[in-house]
Amino acid sequence: MRRVKFKVVMVDPKGNRQSVLAKGKYCIMYLKNTIVRAREGTLGVAVFETRHQAARFRKVYALALITKIIRVRPVGHGNNVAELSRSISSASLDCFYKRKHVETMIPPPGTMFYPAVEVIE
Repeated sequence: MRRVKFKVVMVDPKGNRQSVLAKGKYCIMYLKNTIVRAREGTLGVAVFETRHQAARFRKVYALALITKIIRVRPVGHGNNVAELSRSISSASLDCFYKRKHVETMIPPPGTMFYPAVEVIE
C-alpha cells in the first residue's frame, strides 16, 4: 500500500474542498473517499511528501484561514517538475500547458505530482 501524502485544499463557505493553485476548468474537487484524477494534459495532482511541508506552504502563501490539509494516497507514478505557472487562472494555465510564455515559479519544497489520488479525509 502506498504511503500517505498531504494535499492543501481551498475550503469554500459550503465546506467544498478544491484546488488551491488552479481555477476554472483546471480546478478539481476533493471529496472524501473518492479517487480524484488530474485533468488530462496537466502536470498531475500536486501533493506534499510531509504534513510539515504542506503546513509551510500554507504559511508562506498566507493560506491558513481558507485552506485545509487533507491526507491522500497517491495513485500511479509520481513526478517532480522544475516549474509551475505563477498564475492560477484558466487562461494562464492554458498558456503554460501550450508552452507559451507565462511567468513561472519553482514548486514549493516537497511537491510531487501524481496522475490521481485517493482522498482519505
